[in-house]
Amino acid sequence: MGPYDSLRDYLTDLEKRGRFIRIKEMDQDKYEATAFVLRMMDRLKNRAPGFMIERTKQNGRWYDTKVIGNIYNGYDTLAMCLGVEPVTDDNSEMYCKCVEKIESFADAQMNWKKIAPKTVDKAKAPCKEVIIREDKVDLFQFPWIKNGPEDAGAYISAGCFILEDPDIGRNVGTYRMQVKDKNKTGANFTMNSHAYQFMLKASERGKESIPAAVAIGIDPASWMMSSTRLAELGDDEFALAGGFRGKPVELVKCETCDIMVPAQAEFILEGEVPVDVEPEGPYGEMLGFLGLPGATFYLKVKAITHRKDPLLYNIWCGMERSTYTLPWDAANFMRLKKVMPSIVKIYTPIECPLITIVSIDKHLPGEGMEAGAAVLGQRMIGFTKKIVIIVDKDVDPFDLPQVMNALGTRWQPVPGTLLIPQMVSMPLDPSQKEKFLSSKVIIDATRQLPSEGGPESWVPTNRCLMDEKSPDSFKLVDSKWDEYFKKK
Repeated sequence: MGPYDSLRDYLTDLEKRGRFIRIKEMDQDKYEATAFVLRMMDRLKNRAPGFMIERTKQNGRWYDTKVIGNIYNGYDTLAMCLGVEPVTDDNSEMYCKCVEKIESFADAQMNWKKIAPKTVDKAKAPCKEVIIREDKVDLFQFPWIKNGPEDAGAYISAGCFILEDPDIGRNVGTYRMQVKDKNKTGANFTMNSHAYQFMLKASERGKESIPAAVAIGIDPASWMMSSTRLAELGDDEFALAGGFRGKPVELVKCETCDIMVPAQAEFILEGEVPVDVEPEGPYGEMLGFLGLPGATFYLKVKAITHRKDPLLYNIWCGMERSTYTLPWDAANFMRLKKVMPSIVKIYTPIECPLITIVSIDKHLPGEGMEAGAAVLGQRMIGFTKKIVIIVDKDVDPFDLPQVMNALGTRWQPVPGTLLIPQMVSMPLDPSQKEKFLSSKVIIDATRQLPSEGGPESWVPTNRCLMDEKSPDSFKLVDSKWDEYFKKK
């Protein structure tokens, strides 16, 4: 098990656990792979395996470059990447173990463990096995996937941009990349992203463009850091990844500039990003809706390096349910716990990141609403949330049937609801009339105290009665669990 030095090491273990399948071929001109992902998630949900397509048809051409997808579905996959042992199929247990592991990488002041990356020689870097330069660069030699019929075209969906600035430092961030020409892609640096700040700095200095590199198919820890906002502006995501791995990330110098890139990557694109923008999109977004066209930066590709027989990692955005952003959720929980110690657990359902569920150890009237206000008031959490549900400590936020039961049996819409007419919010929500603005709601589904308008007393739940009055019953069942299911 992990942590892993490369994506390939991880996939080897994923296949050993029966969580990765190989498919001979798929016709993506008929959106076969997209339909497969949607049907698989409908039927198998968090048990849907990662997969490899050995031959893919795209734009009327069959490609032998292998395409992989859905490789981080289920918290058991994240547990593998973090080095949690033992790894089980219990999704709730693995979620809790992963959060505990992530918390262990930070001290009491929330300083994350860091291990600086190390430089390796070009001869020891698998990403340099094939080098394509200048006029021989042709992105169309690879089956970048067009996920949906209304997407503007094929996209590099798992590209990790690496930018360096003399004042700020390094940034590693995941941004979508529309394939526009044989040597040109989009670079969708959103307004609140670190990469956008790098571009503003360059413009202020009078620069017309900045060097950039894109790594595709990197080790899981580096991918987690690239795909979340655990790092502050100027923090080195590769150093954070090293802390999570317990050993340095190996980097190697680009062919056309001084930027350092992951030596174990499947692909590296090298080039420059001009400070001007051009049309991009539409594209199927993370919330499952088609994102409208806009204007973004773009990348001029000067070189491509890759492994022999590279693996092309594609994200079916808004269709898969990936767990690799959990480090961000865990960090937000740690921040909230500092200001409100009564918070027990926080969970953002993978199905919709606009919702978060928080359990609290409630003692005082108003604590439920206070917890909801704390969540929305914490910018790094509140910006991405529209609905905050607060439950008692005996309700597991990860267990959605328990949460639904609490909503049905403990919540009174009045007084347990606080509507906020307008707050800043992530712009991807298709229900917004004005981008970056949304109404929000706090739902207090805790047992309301008499002073909050609740009953004078609450009857206990059946589960709580068993926990309190007959705890040995569960120990008996746990000890005989395997015996119950033995074939006779």
